[in-house]
Order: sequence, then structure tokens, then C-alpha cells
Amino acid sequence: MFFKKLLTCFLCMPSFFFHCSEQHLSTDLQIVVQAQKTKKVSIGLVVVGKHDASLDGFIERLKTDLEWSGQCNIITQKKDKLQHASELKTMFSGDVTLAIFISKSGLQYTWRLYDVMSAEMIVGKKVMQEDKPTALVAHTVADELWPELFGHASSFRSKVAFCKQIWRKKYGREKPYKQIWIADFDGSNATLFVDAPTVSFAPRWNNDVDSPLLFYSENTMSNVQLVMSNMFSKRKVICCFDGLNMQPSFSCDGKRVVFCLSKDGTSQLYLSQIDGITQKRKFDRLTFNDGNNIAPCFIDNTHVAFVSDFETHKPQLYVLSLSDGSLKRITDGGYCACPNYSQVKKQLVYSKMMGGGMQLFTYDVKTQEHKQITQGGGSKEEASWSACGNYIVFGLNQGLKSRIAQLNMITSKVNYLTSQHDHCTYPDCSPIYSKNLGILNA
Repeated sequence: MFFKKLLTCFLCMPSFFFHCSEQHLSTDLQIVVQAQKTKKVSIGLVVVGKHDASLDGFIERLKTDLEWSGQCNIITQKKDKLQHASELKTMFSGDVTLAIFISKSGLQYTWRLYDVMSAEMIVGKKVMQEDKPTALVAHTVADELWPELFGHASSFRSKVAFCKQIWRKKYGREKPYKQIWIADFDGSNATLFVDAPTVSFAPRWNNDVDSPLLFYSENTMSNVQLVMSNMFSKRKVICCFDGLNMQPSFSCDGKRVVFCLSKDGTSQLYLSQIDGITQKRKFDRLTFNDGNNIAPCFIDNTHVAFVSDFETHKPQLYVLSLSDGSLKRITDGGYCACPNYSQVKKQLVYSKMMGGGMQLFTYDVKTQEHKQITQGGGSKEEASWSACGNYIVFGLNQGLKSRIAQLNMITSKVNYLTSQHDHCTYPDCSPIYSKNLGILNA
């Protein structure tokens, strides 16, 4: 499509490298993604016909979504009706080449994308609200519009799970606890999900888009057990061996799970899958060394990246082949941790100790190239790719403070998703699930 190409060229005009300077960012948090500064594209957003409070809320949320990345500027208008498409040519200033028209009838939202200069419709769709909250309908429309505007996918409907530390009195003394919260992709609509009287941490989403589940680890008096919860907070203990039971990672096809167990003294990786003959779930140990093996993440259905210190006595990144058991170290020296893989970008993101703090790096699986993408104060840890590959969400630890931050890989912009007054860690981005159950429909 001509206008997709036009916008892509427009957004990628050469400029200069830049550092984030938003007022809400820490002054010493600098981003060094080698990105080009982009000029915002002006896009019209026109509400046609009668409007009510829900439509006003929809428009405000849609505008927020589309402007979130900093790539475009939304100019809104309202019209009782549109007599003829030719009116588009006089509705906006010359820098608006595309306009989105929104109308609502009952519970049905209709959007149409127009080329302003030719007054021709490019594409249009209808979305039924049904039992969805208005914000979720807006996220859905934003996900439909984004590829038409910028030529690549988005993930406005995804969620971010993270941990929040709180303090409660027990036996007359203040003790720290960790809750698990779930928020929209931008940190809005944060909702308490797990509030057990203990430390709940390291949430991990599953990969089955038809059956959304959240896994997390939970401290008990005798061990750290692995728990599974559906979107209605109905929970079940999955693993309760001695020691640690944590950090599950799911293959692309959803048939395999790799996780950590320390029941034998050191943390080792185990594979769980359905036996092809007995049709029963079996557990196979994958690592057999005297080090600690943690933080597994699937690259594809047969390769897993993870962290181990068995060779250098400092954590390094490895890739394990499930087909033949072969092992390849992909980092050389330093202290490396927390790998997370993007199926879209075909890259790992991980943390590496640089000076006094952890910085984020990417590793391209095909080219085997490592690239540092952050610098400055604070430690950046537990990074997680968004489903669309446009963002990396991570925990930023600065002294006693810790909050969830989000790096835009296209614009280099960084936003905070949690308050500076909260202590938040362990973020994990969800897939875009096909069923909006429970908290996903909040």
C-alpha cells in the first residue's frame, strides 16, 4: 500500500541519535539504542454522529494508545455527519494525510481509515463490544489500526504481570510481602491478582492463546513452590519439591515446559512434556553439572537459552538443544542474567553487569551479534519482550527503589509503568490471548 510505504519512509528519515529527556524519566537513565530520531506523524481522528460517555472514553483511550509510542500526533474532531467524502480535504491542515473515522451504534464500533488527499477509504472494520470494557475495545481497534498505519504489528491488548512489595504487621513486627499485579501494556488499569500472606514472585505467562494462565513461585515454610492460576485467581500448586520450584518457560507450540528445580542441591533444568506412548506427563532432567542453572527461555521448540555458572563461576548465557543435549555458551565473561526471547525480533534480551549496575543487551540468534541497549545509573533486570517486539519491559533498580520501565525499541523512548513510590520487580509481558477471561476482561 502506497501510504504505508510513505509513512514508513517518513518515519525513518535520517536525523541524529538522541537520549530520552522526558520529565517523568530519571535524568541519569540514558538509552543508547541506535535509532533515528523520528518526526511525529499527524493523524486525524473524527467522531461521527451521536456520542455518549462510553464513546468519549473509547476515543480518549484510543488516542492514548496511538500516541503512546511517540510516533504520531492525533488530532481529534467531532462531526454530526459526513455528507461526502470530499469534505476530508478541507477538514485538516496540510500535514494530515490520514484520518480515522469512528462511529458507534448500540454496542457496535465502526472505524474507517481514509486517505485525506484522495478522499478514498483505505480500510474499515466493525468491532462488537459485547461484554468487553470500553478500554479493551479501544485496545482492539488500536491493534487493528496500527499495522495499517505503520506496517508492523502492535500489542495494545497484552498485559504486564509484575510483583509489588508491601509491608504488613505480623506478630507485632513489620514484614515484607510480595503481591502480583496485572496491568495493561502501559501500566494503566493495574489490578491486584495474587495477595497471599507470603512472598509471591517471578510471574510467567503461558503460551496457549486459547487458555490464558499465569505461573508464579511462592515462599512456604519449607520451600519455594510453583503455582498456577487461571484468570479468575483459581490457583493450583504445580511443583512442590524441596528447594526452589520456579521460572517455567513454554515452547512455541505449547507442548513443552522447562523450569528450575533445586531438589538435588543445585538448581537444575527439567523438561516437562506428554509422553508420546503413555500419554502421561513426564519430567526429564536436562542439566547435569555442579553449578546453578536458572532462567530458562525457549528460543524455538527445540532450543532453550538459560543461565549457568558451572564453567566460569559467574553466570553466563547458554543455549541447550533438546534434540541432542548439546550446549553452547553465547556470552564470554562478565555477569550475565535474565534472558528473554522475542519470536518477532529473533533476539534475546538479557542483563549484564557493567560497572556498578546491570545493563540490557540484545543477542541476535542468527547473526550472533551482541548489542548494549542501555546505559546510565541503576540496574536493569528481568527484561521481557512485548508480544509485538516493539517494547522491552524491565525492572529498574536504583538504590532502595525499584519500578517497572518500558523501552520502545523503535523510538528509544522510555516510560515508567509503575509509581516511584512503589517497589516493583519481575515484569513479564503476556501474549495477546484470544479469550478475554477474568482479569483480562477487566
